[in-house]
Amino acid sequence: MKTSSMNISDSKLKTIVWGVTILIPVVVTILAYLPGLELSPEAKETMYQLPKLNALINGTAFVTLIGAWFAIKNKNVALHKRLTSIAVILSVLFLLSYIAFHFTTEPTHYCRDGAMKYLYFFVLITHILLSAIIVPLVLFTYARGYMMQVEQHRKLAKITWPLWLYVTATGVIVYLMISPCYV
Repeated sequence: MKTSSMNISDSKLKTIVWGVTILIPVVVTILAYLPGLELSPEAKETMYQLPKLNALINGTAFVTLIGAWFAIKNKNVALHKRLTSIAVILSVLFLLSYIAFHFTTEPTHYCRDGAMKYLYFFVLITHILLSAIIVPLVLFTYARGYMMQVEQHRKLAKITWPLWLYVTATGVIVYLMISPCYV
């Protein structure tokens, strides 16, 4: 009987994770094609603080993920869970702030030339692609850990953790590279 209830739970989990995974890029794409909000100059200036906040959120998530890794290596499961939960919350906050910024401001184009431009686009493209891929990985990995399905959690975490670290680190790098281009 326990196995069938786990299958039902797994089925519900998969539905939720894949639903969220599909919903995020759909919402971001729809918002990209909607006309942006008309903001006062003061409000626009405030919105241009969001990329800095996003970089801070990503950097904090990066450090939190490192801390979660050290916690689990030292067999401190409770701390590992807390830090991982914080990293998930930070990622959600980042996504909300990212959407708010891109819905209320004009796109910023990279303003440098030469090798730095190619490096920027490489980092940006890999960041964007992996940020889409990481959503279901994080959700499944987190859920497996939360439900104490340790073996499944470990297997997923071996893939998820380095990718999540890359996405959080490159989020900061993208900000540092494009921030001189904000008008």
